[in-house]
Amino acid sequence: MIKEQKHNENQVRKYKEFLDTLYREVLLRPPDKEGLEHYITSLVEKRMTLREVTESIIESDESKNIAYFSHYSAQFWNHLDEIKSYLNRLSTGDENTNWMQDIPKRFKQYIPFHKVLVVGCGNGWVERTLFDLGIAKHFDAFDISEEYLTTAKEQKGNRPINYFISDINEMKNISNAEYDAVFNVAILHHAENIEYALKRLTEVLKPNGLMFNWEYVGPSRNQYSEEHVKRMQEIMESLPVKFRSTHSLRPPIENFRVEPTEAIHSDLIRPLFSKYFDIIYERDLNGGIAYQILWNNIDEFKKGDKDAVEHLEFLINKDNEYTQLKKVPVLFWYSVGKPKNELHNK
Repeated sequence: MIKEQKHNENQVRKYKEFLDTLYREVLLRPPDKEGLEHYITSLVEKRMTLREVTESIIESDESKNIAYFSHYSAQFWNHLDEIKSYLNRLSTGDENTNWMQDIPKRFKQYIPFHKVLVVGCGNGWVERTLFDLGIAKHFDAFDISEEYLTTAKEQKGNRPINYFISDINEMKNISNAEYDAVFNVAILHHAENIEYALKRLTEVLKPNGLMFNWEYVGPSRNQYSEEHVKRMQEIMESLPVKFRSTHSLRPPIENFRVEPTEAIHSDLIRPLFSKYFDIIYERDLNGGIAYQILWNNIDEFKKGDKDAVEHLEFLINKDNEYTQLKKVPVLFWYSVGKPKNELHNK
C-alpha cells in the first residue's frame, strides 16, 4: 500500500514537472491551479495520454492567440501601399509624401538638426532614414535589446550614429539639454511609466528642441469598447468573406503575455504629451475601423485586383468617415511639440 502510494506521488510529481515545462514553452506562463488539477486528474485516471494533453494545450485558444500576436511577425495595415498613401494624406496632406519626407520642408528653419536622439530604435531604420533625408548631422539611438542594436550597428554603414543600451522607462545615462530633436516612432506606448518618460524627454531636449511623435494612442491594450467592436464588426460583415478577418476584433488579454508592455498606457500618451509639450503640429491618423480589421489580414488585399482595390478603398473611406463622425476613436496620432518653458526651466 505504501509502495503504491509512493508510486502515485512520484507519478503526480512527474506530471507536474511535465505540465510546468509544457505551459512555459507553449503558453509562456506557469500552469494555473485549475488547469494543473484538470490535466493531472485526467492523466492519473488515464482519461488522457501525455500526447493528448500536449495537443490540447497546443491547440487551445490561448496558444493560438499567442502565436498570432508577435509584433515582429505580424502584418499591419501600413504594409499595404494604399494605407501608406492614406496615412501620408492624413499626416502631410500629400499622399506621395510621408511624414519624414515632409520634415525638411515643413520645419526647414530647424533643418539640419545638429544632434538627434531616437528612442527605442530597434533595427535602426528610423535614424538611417532621417540621416539619408538630411534631417540631422549626428544621431544617438538606444534600445533595450542588444540583438537589435547589433543589427542596427551592422546596417548603419558610415552614417554618424552612436548606439547604446537604455530603457524608455529610465534613460538615466542621457545628459540633459543635449538634443535638438527627439524622435519617437511607436515606442512610448510600451512605456510602463509614461509620465516619467515624457518628462524625461523634455529634460534631454534643448529648450527650443522638437519632439516628433508617431504613435498608437488608442485604448490601452487594444481593449476597444463594445460599441467600437460592434461598428468594426458591422463594417467587416459587409465585406466578401475572403476579405474578413478571422481574428478577434478585440485582442484577448492573454495575447499580451507575449509583449506585456504592448499598449500598456497608450490611452495616456495624448493627454500627457500635451501636459509636457506645446504642440506646434499635429494630425489624427485615424485607424478606428481599418486598423484592426486589417491586422494579420492583408494577403487578399495585397493581390491588387479590382475586387481587392474596391474593398480596400471602401474600408479606408469608412475608416475616415467614422472617425470624422466620432463614431470610433482615433487610434494613431502624429504630433510635434516643444518642451513647455515652465517645465523645462525648473
